Amino acid sequence: TSGPPSEGPRPTPGVWRLSSKAAGLCRWSGGLGGGAMDEHRRDGSDGQEGAPPVMGFDDGHLVDLPGATQGFSAPRDEAFDEPFQEETRAPAVGWYDSEFTGGRPGDVADSRELGVTLAQLQEYLAISTSLKRSCGTLPLTLALWITYLMMVFYHGGAQISFESSHFVRRAIEGCFTTLPGAGGGWEREVRLTDITDHREIMPWIDGALVPMLQTPDNQQVLLGHVRVRQHRGENSTCGLATSLQSFYQSGCYPAGGFVGSYGPHRPAYELPEPSFISVSRSGTVFEFWIEVNRSRAVVSERVRSLEKEGWIDLSTQDVTIEGLYLNVEEHVYSHFSIAFKMHREGLLESSLTVYPLRGEIFSHWAQIFLDVFWMGVFVMLMYSAVTETLLEMERGLIKLHLQEPYFWLDLSLLFLGGAIVGTFYNFVYWLDKYTDEVYSLGVMPPLSVAEAPDAQKVQAEIDNRVYQDQIAKMIDWVEWFVNQNGWVRFCSVLYSGLMVLRFFRGFTGQPRLAVLVQIFLQSAGFVIHFIILLCFIFINFAMAGYILFGEQLQGWTTPIGAIGQMLLVFFLRFDYKEFHNIAPLASSIWFSIFFVLVVVLMQRLMSAAIVDTYLSVKASLGEPGQGLLSQGTKVLRDVLFRRTYKGAQKSVPLEELLQIISADSDPAYLKKLGGRQVDRRLRTRAELFQAESSPSVDVAFLVKRGCEPLAAQRLLEQCAEWTYSISTTSSPLRRLLIMLVRQMNHLRFESDKLQDKMNRKFQRSAKVVDRIDLKHAKCLSLARRIRKAPDKIMTMMKTTSPASTTLGARRRGSNFRRAGLRTRTRMAEDLCARRRPASPRGPCRSTCSRPWTRAEAEGALAGGRRPSAQGRCVCAPRRSSLGACRCRSRAAATK
Repeated sequence: TSGPPSEGPRPTPGVWRLSSKAAGLCRWSGGLGGGAMDEHRRDGSDGQEGAPPVMGFDDGHLVDLPGATQGFSAPRDEAFDEPFQEETRAPAVGWYDSEFTGGRPGDVADSRELGVTLAQLQEYLAISTSLKRSCGTLPLTLALWITYLMMVFYHGGAQISFESSHFVRRAIEGCFTTLPGAGGGWEREVRLTDITDHREIMPWIDGALVPMLQTPDNQQVLLGHVRVRQHRGENSTCGLATSLQSFYQSGCYPAGGFVGSYGPHRPAYELPEPSFISVSRSGTVFEFWIEVNRSRAVVSERVRSLEKEGWIDLSTQDVTIEGLYLNVEEHVYSHFSIAFKMHREGLLESSLTVYPLRGEIFSHWAQIFLDVFWMGVFVMLMYSAVTETLLEMERGLIKLHLQEPYFWLDLSLLFLGGAIVGTFYNFVYWLDKYTDEVYSLGVMPPLSVAEAPDAQKVQAEIDNRVYQDQIAKMIDWVEWFVNQNGWVRFCSVLYSGLMVLRFFRGFTGQPRLAVLVQIFLQSAGFVIHFIILLCFIFINFAMAGYILFGEQLQGWTTPIGAIGQMLLVFFLRFDYKEFHNIAPLASSIWFSIFFVLVVVLMQRLMSAAIVDTYLSVKASLGEPGQGLLSQGTKVLRDVLFRRTYKGAQKSVPLEELLQIISADSDPAYLKKLGGRQVDRRLRTRAELFQAESSPSVDVAFLVKRGCEPLAAQRLLEQCAEWTYSISTTSSPLRRLLIMLVRQMNHLRFESDKLQDKMNRKFQRSAKVVDRIDLKHAKCLSLARRIRKAPDKIMTMMKTTSPASTTLGARRRGSNFRRAGLRTRTRMAEDLCARRRPASPRGPCRSTCSRPWTRAEAEGALAGGRRPSAQGRCVCAPRRSSLGACRCRSRAAATK
């Protein structure tokens, strides 16, 4: 049960509405408590005049029954009712009008007869204002999202960049050369992916790559030369045991060390070959340039000479070939990088990477308006976030506002958007600088070092070095641009994801989508814990696969690669025969456990948890949410109503009305109500007391607070319809529970009032008894003194002398007798004057019909006259607690 009833006057008793099937005669009696129930008297006699009327039901309404009898049998004591006339009566049963409904179940029209409580109206207004506020964020989010997508589409140019880079990729992958087979056998075609030995790299460059690069193309232009760079390691001993050195006579070639220079010895009068001199401080980086724009013979001679001199050998760790293409029509740069990784185990791994880079971000002057419009929307978002924060600060809800995820979402959007703007325009600025550098590249030197005469070799060397340094600078810049472009694109992807999350805030303006958002938010905690558990299981199985298949399958050779292959196994995109051929028994056990534990159990556990969360949210809210169609219809009706004359009348806005009726409520609780972050089920005593003690709201209540009557009536109807649509609040069990609690509070109120009334009555009765006892004691004391007075006089007379006191004694005795007679006469007059009529069954009915005269009373008391059988009864005072003069019988009077 809930707590005590609220203080202050109760609401005006309403009508107890019941269905016609449940209508019947119901007795209501005022009694001492004003609401006690009593059965009908069996003898059919009427009650007292002061009893309240009998109430009953006629067609479902509480009415007076004029012909009914009253079940109050005890006489009312007006003396006890007087002090309680101004007290507040306990509410009658008819006060519980909001918990009963008439008509058939499921009728929405009859649900309006339920009435609307203040708590229900408060929740409805909080949800309505929250829906309006959430829907108000959608236009800004939608504008920000659309302008951002258009800006990314026009600035990105993904299709043009892809086509340009894909053309270069296909050209490099398609070039091949013919090399003799092993042992001088049949010739074979060698492509980039077919190179398996370091001795095949230079022949492939000379026979496949150089002809492809020298092939003229009207769209793709190769900028300058192509750089070939390698990293070398210092030759050292392997540190093998003495017993193994006979099997391996050569040295080892680990990475690192300092090489400085290597290659064949040249005469002192010849220029040193720069390709054999390190270009880095570490002494491990060497490079040479393929002068593609030269004649084929010059380029081939250069490459073959380096091959013969052993520019690439076992000390080479990796080789990288880099070049830069320019698509003249679309102004797209394509940086290609061919990498050969020589593992110490003997494996040679080749890869090709092509990075596109747009030279013109603003391909049309009108694209600047997209940036300006997006910046305007971005500023509006900043203004909205700042004003909302200041408003919450004024309301004293800054702590609660800081705990909202949407606040941090807007803050992340602002900071990330600012970072994207700064990085993007910095990227555009340096890209323009890079374009100027490309345009200032100039013409390639006319002579190479090999073609130049001896007298011009030094000058040709200097000119080509300057030209190659410019090309190297452009290639290095492209790498920096590609790195920056990757970060900009990553931030752009993250920004678009955050904008999708901001749509969730707008989706809370639609009731059904709001329920889905609540499911998503409440299941987030479980999903995080589930992912942690799944990651540990997943990594464990990946390491098991790395142990089982790492030595024979390329994808499982590294831990990172094993995790990637495990993802393919999770999505069943793998070939089980590869596993079975390596370890038949172990692979079957490994895959079976993984499939049962992860694919079967974990996935179904995830689905069951989400379904359970949905059922929990639906049970706590009691509604699946209003659909888009019904919400749109409602909004359309409201708009059409406002365009009518009655709907256009001025009325208080819903936001102000909520503030008026919720002045004493906690704003944090109102915010939770608006966000549907509450449980509508009655699970605690406080919730039950709040639902039971909430007063009803009518049109007059809203009119006093600024609502127009028609708008107030419409608001109450919408609130009643919304309340009825919630299964938790409109269920018969909840209504019955609230009715029982109210009835228990009513009975407790009446019992407390009756107990207080009886206590006061007992206190007054005790005071009356105390006064009677005091008077009784006084009478007894006076009677004793009167009885002892003659004896004391006679004793005094006997103690005096007979001669001197005879006459005086006689006189004093006569005086005392006269005083005693007068005293007894006054007592008789006083007692007999208040004499009541005798009982009809007494023996003196005829003789005690009138009071005694004074002479008769004095004679009866002073002379002790005995009445005869036919004479008058003697009326004598009788000592009793009531102090009444009663007529006694002849025998009693004689005694």
